[in-house]
Amino acid sequence: MKFFPYCSIEIKRQANGLISADKQSLSTFWSHVDTEVHDGLSGAIGCYIMSIRAGKGVLPWYVGLAEKQSFRKECFTAHKLVHYNNAIAKRKGTPLLTLIAKQTPKGKLVGPTGNEHRDVHFLESMLISRCLWRNPDLYNKRDTKMLREMVIPGLLNTPTGKAVTSVSDFRALIGS
Repeated sequence: MKFFPYCSIEIKRQANGLISADKQSLSTFWSHVDTEVHDGLSGAIGCYIMSIRAGKGVLPWYVGLAEKQSFRKECFTAHKLVHYNNAIAKRKGTPLLTLIAKQTPKGKLVGPTGNEHRDVHFLESMLISRCLWRNPDLYNKRDTKMLREMVIPGLLNTPTGKAVTSVSDFRALIGS
């Protein structure tokens, strides 16, 4: 199982500030992905992260997977556009899309086969966990209830305040 994270791609906005999701804008976006980022990337599967770059850096807002359909068919569905537009409507910054594509052991992009890919699902869960740590307001809801509610000092939802010795030792042990 091999995945590769490609550079973040700027998502163009309309004059009203929302995502340009008409047929021509999306065609231009995916052509740019295939010519400037990696040939054939739009037809691959894997995971993706929608984020916003602003003065303080980049913050993730939504994590998704493209498994039975390619990135091109999955990333800008109506459901995802609602999340993206909700995120960018309330803040300044540049919307970005980061594609993490599945590859063969020799580095070729994997396209949709119609089958389920357990590794893609696992990667999505891992990315949601990391992105939720960075942004508690992440728009993902499915499978995040436990991640949002569980408290493990030093690992997950650590309470504020000075850590006791055992928590500091635990953090050093797991490298967080």
